[in-house]
Amino acid sequence: MLNKQSLPEINRLSIVSAAIMLAFALTQIVSFPAQRISFTIFGILIAILVDFSTITTIFTAILAAAGMDWLIQSHPEKEKDTSFLSYSRHWVVPILTTFVIGVVLNSFAGGAYWWVIYGLGSVLLVAVFIAEYNVVPPDENKLPLAVVGLTGLSFALYFLLSVAVFSSNLRLFIRLPLLGIGALMAISRSLQLRLGRWLPLWALINSLALSQIVVGFHYLPLSPIQSGLILVGTAYSLTSLVTGIKESRKKWGLWGEPAAMLILMIFVSLIWR
Repeated sequence: MLNKQSLPEINRLSIVSAAIMLAFALTQIVSFPAQRISFTIFGILIAILVDFSTITTIFTAILAAAGMDWLIQSHPEKEKDTSFLSYSRHWVVPILTTFVIGVVLNSFAGGAYWWVIYGLGSVLLVAVFIAEYNVVPPDENKLPLAVVGLTGLSFALYFLLSVAVFSSNLRLFIRLPLLGIGALMAISRSLQLRLGRWLPLWALINSLALSQIVVGFHYLPLSPIQSGLILVGTAYSLTSLVTGIKESRKKWGLWGEPAAMLILMIFVSLIWR
């Protein structure tokens, strides 16, 4: 059972969560004509439509980062005399969460499942805030369950993002950065949780590798869930492989977990109907 110290201050948690979800709810009421932003890169014309949902997703991502930092300020084991960016590592998954909620809600806008996803997204957001709050203490004092749960949530969010993006009729130049940035965030935070330090180069290499897979999947006749399963399996396997390399594991200690997860996800995707 969670004790009092395991939960953030309930008033702060309620205010932050309610503010973010209220912003998403407003997308069902407020709207304005989409604005077209066009620019050229290497002779290729790129046009992006910016609407109220896009602005809301960006706003809620900023609000999630600020809200997470506000929750951390009430933690009894918070380090003192730290800079403004000292706890920026705790912003990553909340930002990814609002990012995913925004994309998924936009995919089901006007549909019967919108409010169902909205309710599940609210629960997921609160769970992420609580999990991040529990990994604030120094490494030796962190709750193992919180670390495992937050790692699992990171990859679950990436899976949901992948399914939503592949379900939407998005062009590759939009699909690629969405899934590339999502992979970078999930992998970066997972490596930091496992190893206790940031490995930006490894995270970038892994996200670029996943981006190449995204390009291939864009032209293959796979269902969104099949694509999502293989992508999240690959992301987890790469994360586990980097962890093994940094911990100097040998033979099956290095390859066992990555290979098992990747084979499992590929198998599940193949039998998925």
